Amino acid sequence: MRHLDLWNCGVARLALSAMIASLAVPAHAQDGPANEGNEGGEIVVTATRKNEALSKVPISVTALTPSDVVKQGLRSVDDIARLTPGVSIRKSGTAVSNVSIRGISSAAGASTIGVYIDDTPIQVRALGVASSIMYPALFDLERVEVLRGPQGTLFGAGSEGGTIRFLQPAASVSEWSGLARGDLATTNNGAESYEAAFAVGGPLVTDKIGIRASAYFRHDGGFIDKVVGTPVVQNSTGALGADSLTFTNRSLYKSDVNSSDTFAARLAMTIKPTETITITPSVNYQSFYTPDAVPTAWASLSNFDTADYVAPRWNPTVDATHLALDVPDGEPQKDKFWLPSLKIEAELGFADLISTTSYFKRDTRQTLDYTSIYTVSYAGRQVPSAGDVAISTVSNEQRNFTQEIRLQSANQGPLSWVVGGFYSRNKQRAVQLSETNFLPYLDPLFGVSSGGAPFGPGYSAFVNFYGVEQLDGTASYYSNFKAIDTQLAGFADATYEVTNKLKVTAGVRVARNKVKYEAYYDGPANNLNAPRGRACVPGTGTGTIACEAVAVGQYAPGEGPFAPVYLNSASSGSDTAVTPKFGISYQATPESMVYATISKGFRPSGAQIALPGNCNAELIALGYVDAQGQASSPQTYGSDSVWSYEAGAKTRLFGGLLALNGSVFHIKWSNIQSTVSVNSCLQSVTDNLGSATSEGFDLQAVVRPVDGLTLTAQVGYTDARFDDDTIVNGRTLYTGGSALPNSGSPWTVTLSGDFRFPVDDRTYYARGDYTFKSKEKPTGATDPGSYNYDLNAPITQSYEIVNLRAGVELGKLDVSLYVNNVFNAAPQLGLAHTRNQPVFTTFVVRPRTVGLTAALSF
Repeated sequence: MRHLDLWNCGVARLALSAMIASLAVPAHAQDGPANEGNEGGEIVVTATRKNEALSKVPISVTALTPSDVVKQGLRSVDDIARLTPGVSIRKSGTAVSNVSIRGISSAAGASTIGVYIDDTPIQVRALGVASSIMYPALFDLERVEVLRGPQGTLFGAGSEGGTIRFLQPAASVSEWSGLARGDLATTNNGAESYEAAFAVGGPLVTDKIGIRASAYFRHDGGFIDKVVGTPVVQNSTGALGADSLTFTNRSLYKSDVNSSDTFAARLAMTIKPTETITITPSVNYQSFYTPDAVPTAWASLSNFDTADYVAPRWNPTVDATHLALDVPDGEPQKDKFWLPSLKIEAELGFADLISTTSYFKRDTRQTLDYTSIYTVSYAGRQVPSAGDVAISTVSNEQRNFTQEIRLQSANQGPLSWVVGGFYSRNKQRAVQLSETNFLPYLDPLFGVSSGGAPFGPGYSAFVNFYGVEQLDGTASYYSNFKAIDTQLAGFADATYEVTNKLKVTAGVRVARNKVKYEAYYDGPANNLNAPRGRACVPGTGTGTIACEAVAVGQYAPGEGPFAPVYLNSASSGSDTAVTPKFGISYQATPESMVYATISKGFRPSGAQIALPGNCNAELIALGYVDAQGQASSPQTYGSDSVWSYEAGAKTRLFGGLLALNGSVFHIKWSNIQSTVSVNSCLQSVTDNLGSATSEGFDLQAVVRPVDGLTLTAQVGYTDARFDDDTIVNGRTLYTGGSALPNSGSPWTVTLSGDFRFPVDDRTYYARGDYTFKSKEKPTGATDPGSYNYDLNAPITQSYEIVNLRAGVELGKLDVSLYVNNVFNAAPQLGLAHTRNQPVFTTFVVRPRTVGLTAALSF
């Protein structure tokens, strides 16, 4: 699709920017003025495990209501991250999203962010190449809460940086209600999107039994094209940027490949056998499918002036140098989960007893395009040759059982408290199979030639190097990893009113964490007894005679001294975590509060599989050796933790016409679980490396200067950096002062507002939001002081996104027209350069999208 030059016109930009200043929409409710449909005219949250008005909670919290979701057109966690100060999201090359809160994020070990559906944690440990979190669809939610800062006392391990909670509505036993939503949109240079969703609930037996059911379907049209063509290297190092690589004979393979379908359904009941007992069973289901999860666009193929994104398609051939390989049309991904849960609440008079039991079952399967990886790493080519294809099929399973019981005070006295116990058993499995159609024909391979040692004439360089043929003719790598995490914890939290204005809080959680790892390897790349072109038996000696002890051609592949050996390993680890919290708050006036907190966050230790033998040389170079100097990859790593110091204030002035809320924070992160890449074998290990400091602030201002007009400004700043150089055996992985990976843009600014004007029985409105993300700071490959520094690796630059919406409320019906990404911004997010290669790839945002939304509540 072509886009209008008007959008690039400076006059149009200036005019729309001026309009946004007065018509922008509140990004979300952040302790702001009244929100419709909330008790007392204000959002009530449960961030402290009890119902409290948002402006009275002494922590930094963002809360989103169903009204916010509709009015802002929020559809995914990406939207939440874009509009929430202190929150950043970064995708990886396997379509995995890493969420950072206040700069705390890690792709290694256990999760640094807690993610909850109601009281069920669903985050995962990094396992294999594509472990990820599946976030629930943003429909039929009572509220989304984003808690910034460590929440280890009430929400346990994995909430080092913060916690995101998706809270669902209970089935009412007193009245019927429901909502419906439909959406239709088209994307510039992309396909149409559409959505239909419905929820309804109410009493089956008044005051005794209630039910609520919902169903949601959304199709997101794709906007990345795939083409076929012949890559031509213009500069072998990438010094020319995107122009280092061009394509000739280019033709369209398939347009808009990255479409996706999301379906979600929920059934919940409320059963009240007595006035004091409430039983709430529920079951959630969600599935996601995309025919092509192509995570990145290629800069050399894309046009960022018009937000026209393209990636290559490597078509397989069958000929004298290529095997037959069944390759899908794209990189398909299927993901689904089931979540049955049972909540039982008993009112005991002095306290409420609450039990929550849940089981989270998730299965995902995806195919990844590994063509470029294999042609560079194995064939030593700058780009794939015609007909080359490599794919990797990845399957992940997640089985989480959780049980929590807590007792919390019910009276209104000066002391409020909660005590409880928590048990979880989380089992993950990751299976990967990598296949190629060209490896057996490479000659030479890593300096080993066909017809030579150890097997002689008739044998390929591949077999002479690895000692065995590919699995089933096409697979060179297979792995099957399993991890089981168990946690048993007790926690307590209490707040005491010293005076009617001064409160002090203290809490602690003690948890016993255990993890067990198992690994099974197969395939040529994992053969520990690979001859690598030698005729001798490995390890029999160093002299010439020993090396010639086995004559060339004496044994066939896989026989005698060349029988393959695969590493099957098991390891385990455990630790005890104590995470305290201390806080003080002072309610100076009914509308103004100041607070300060000190809290600890914790991430459990872990175990990992031993790396295969083809990693040994680089492991030795990295210093991972045993007492005899032989390669020894670490099979365990320790816990890490943060201490957070936060001070904040929340105030309302002029009768609620102005609300100001802000906090400053200082976080010390020690013993960080970090990834150490072992590039020679496409593997990595997790190790505890270094410490870091994250500090900054978030500030929100909401003002209503005249009736019907609400203006909002939100500013967040996060400076997350390593304290000192992180060095592994002489290699400086990160320099002191460089940014933490995945910590995102230091500055986030959102200017927003909402203008409403009633006419008869209708209310018209115009709204919009402007988001600015600053340039990221150097780290790793973009840091000149790092061992991994790449002179041609670019840093993600600053960018701006503008959304506009106008509509009318007709009683319970809200109809609106919107334009997202008004100026068709095309930021290159996480622009990556393959070292000493001409390839540049980037993550992108959806181009300008125009749509119509209708929402009905009843």
